[in-house]
Amino acid sequence: MFSYVLMSVRCVLVLVLAVSTIGKLWHRSELAEFGRTLRVGLRLPRARLVAGAWVGVEGVTAIALALPRTAAPAAVLAAGVFGCLTAGAALLVTQHRGFACTCFGSRSRLSWWTVLRNGALTAAALLLAAALTVLLGAVLIWQAGPLGVLLRQSGVRHPAGRPATPTSVLSGGRR
Repeated sequence: MFSYVLMSVRCVLVLVLAVSTIGKLWHRSELAEFGRTLRVGLRLPRARLVAGAWVGVEGVTAIALALPRTAAPAAVLAAGVFGCLTAGAALLVTQHRGFACTCFGSRSRLSWWTVLRNGALTAAALLLAAALTVLLGAVLIWQAGPLGVLLRQSGVRHPAGRPATPTSVLSGGRR
């Protein structure tokens, strides 16, 4: 059951990031609005460049989360992405200047609901990253014994002071 929950969280995060990326790329005016919000609301230099790079990071994160080998580091990246979005949205909402969210390629007013939604996505990404990291550690510990046996059998360890003598594949392993 736990693996189903992790997979469901991964799928939700991939879906949100993918829809956000595609929405901003499909509606170029929304990407421009995102850049304007970064420039005016958060006073970021080179906001247009940052907005374009941000969309790229969202897309790469979505793809990396979808792939099993890169899911753990991508979950950490997703936590950073959603954490920045949460903090940025909170700063913009506190300004009471009516900034828009172009989160999914459509324009809606930023509100505390946006902050709460992004906070929940941040928490989900953090929990996913923690769970995947713990699972990776558990697998490594579980495999430590067999790995040690394999290393001992391969002759990697040699008595101190005695040089290793290479064996030939042709000799059948005899020295």
